[in-house]
Amino acid sequence: MMNSEPIKIALKGSDGLFVTVASGTSLLTSTSNICGNNEIFEMIYQQDMVFALLASNGKYVSVKLNDNNFLAAISGAVGSTETFEMFNWHEDDRIVLFAANKSYVQLAKPGSTLQASSADLTQADVFEIVPLDRNGQPLPAEQQENVTVQPVTETTQTVALAAGTPSVFTVCFSGTACTRDEGEVSRPGSDKNIYCPSTGYIPVRIHKEISGSLRAVTPSISVRGVGENDWAEPRNNSEPLVFNGPLNAEKSLLNYVKSYSGGNQYSVITQVDGWSAPALALHGANLAAASGAQKFNFIGHSRGAVECIMAAWFIYAYGSDQLKKIPINIFAIDPVPGTGQWYSMLTQLPPNVVNYVGVYAWDMCIQPQDKPYMALVPRPNGLMTGKDNTVKLHQSLLWWDRWKYIADNAQLTDPLVKGNLPQPTGYQLYTIRGRHSTVSGNYTADADYVASNVSEFVATVPELVYKMARGYLTQWGTVFPRASEVSEDVVPLRQGINTNHRDFDLMGGGETRTSSLPGRPYVRRISSIYGINPTNSYYMDNVVGNPPYDMAYPVTNERTDAGWVKWTFL
Repeated sequence: MMNSEPIKIALKGSDGLFVTVASGTSLLTSTSNICGNNEIFEMIYQQDMVFALLASNGKYVSVKLNDNNFLAAISGAVGSTETFEMFNWHEDDRIVLFAANKSYVQLAKPGSTLQASSADLTQADVFEIVPLDRNGQPLPAEQQENVTVQPVTETTQTVALAAGTPSVFTVCFSGTACTRDEGEVSRPGSDKNIYCPSTGYIPVRIHKEISGSLRAVTPSISVRGVGENDWAEPRNNSEPLVFNGPLNAEKSLLNYVKSYSGGNQYSVITQVDGWSAPALALHGANLAAASGAQKFNFIGHSRGAVECIMAAWFIYAYGSDQLKKIPINIFAIDPVPGTGQWYSMLTQLPPNVVNYVGVYAWDMCIQPQDKPYMALVPRPNGLMTGKDNTVKLHQSLLWWDRWKYIADNAQLTDPLVKGNLPQPTGYQLYTIRGRHSTVSGNYTADADYVASNVSEFVATVPELVYKMARGYLTQWGTVFPRASEVSEDVVPLRQGINTNHRDFDLMGGGETRTSSLPGRPYVRRISSIYGINPTNSYYMDNVVGNPPYDMAYPVTNERTDAGWVKWTFL
């Protein structure tokens, strides 16, 4: 548990040597074999995950911006160059330091001076943190577990650990063109003020609330969206993705994804075609597999929601026998594959998914402009429907892209067809007012990207989805050290959506909608059918059933009987 009192620590570089303050220059070097006075630092808490480091010479560690960004204990006060964002790196005693100059602190070579000059995380940027007692001696092992970098309070996390709750790793997948700090930092093309202040861009905000830092990698990680780079700044670079293990991925998949790793990934073409989604899904799957957790929770929006399903398949298809058995829960916010990339692994949940919750935007329906946003509804697996839950992976004759077809023989009952089958367990479909960006946090009146057009009435949708995401993830074992930013209960939020529905009506073509025109232009398309045939879709108001009479959902007179899986109207 963290408090505001300074914590004495020592740091070891990747070379195994202690970081010390060099006499004369006060530079920080990794050159000491022992932990003496010059190797002791005090962590001074500033704000969430941000600390200053006070050295034994009574000076704060500073980044020398005009001198190769070397670190030196030379400052008498804490300013912008004396603060470091600090977060764990996969293991509790491994940390990464992110300096105010937007670079990682790196040990360029063994025995060298520490520099804040690394744009991409490597092993050279990882330090071992050694907690010390008040006398500067290493704490006994049983006391070290009470010293954590993350400033949390002794709430449900402490109770969960004491009760032996299985560890959970949460992966937050961003949607197309979204950075890993989407909604938290403005950048060209995306004003953070379009997002509801209490929810932000929901997948990114969820990660920040779990781990305390946007750049943290445990107990949650964020994954950038297709066609975009990692961060708002720098704008033109992405860290390498993790492809080679722990999963033993199919060679055709590794060959396919390699071009989407690292460097400048900003690409409008990729945003349109979405071809980089498998690379991001494999990256997220490998990070989850490497975490050592006993449960994986995936949350995503748009193509990020689709990547949740792909990542689960990659773990099932390419993981060890132990990894295949790890339960996976998915919270999918308006999953949309885009045009042409409807792999069979998207339209069927793999056997390792124990819970699927999908939230779908009702007013993403104006045709033909919304046709590329046809929503994906994956089929429940055998576990959810009481059927055989074993799957034999399909071995396609097309060896050069065999990975695309692994689920061809696994397709179970389409949830959108008519029928009187028993309802699946662990499988819930919701529909909610608003458009594709609304359900992820955008609260402008037209779901566009102009911040001056925000609407307090529209905010109820992102607030409800955010509350649901936190609620389901908590139910599945994710721990949120911080309280929800939305204090209003679910019931009044739902009432607000259906009472103040004018903005939502306009988003989708008006309060009264008709299907008398060819192609039913004011009804959303959804599908559970793999392949690239654009006619393989359903009209949404055909399959979801009738909304309750007291809910303001514009429907068409031409709608037909509902599918066998019941939907919930929010």
